[in-house]
Amino acid sequence: MVTLTAKLKIKEGKEGEFEATMRDKVVAEVRKEPGNHAYTFCKSKKDPRVFMFYEEYTDDAAFEAHRKHLGELGVDLRALLDGAPELEFYDKIAE
Repeated sequence: MVTLTAKLKIKEGKEGEFEATMRDKVVAEVRKEPGNHAYTFCKSKKDPRVFMFYEEYTDDAAFEAHRKHLGELGVDLRALLDGAPELEFYDKIAE
């Protein structure tokens, strides 16, 4: 199991566009991916430009397929991001 959080800071003025795109288009599509077990989209209470995803995939291949799928969905994250995403991977201990 691949478990991670992805923290993204969005360019000022682009946070509404990012939130709507991810909420209305991307999240539902990612949840349909083979090997996806969780894809939760969150927004910081302290900074409206910071978003976090909690993600789980069956294995590394499923995670790599997810990354490719994002590109196929036509989402250009580079145009919206203010810096590189912060990915942190975890070992799942219990459910």
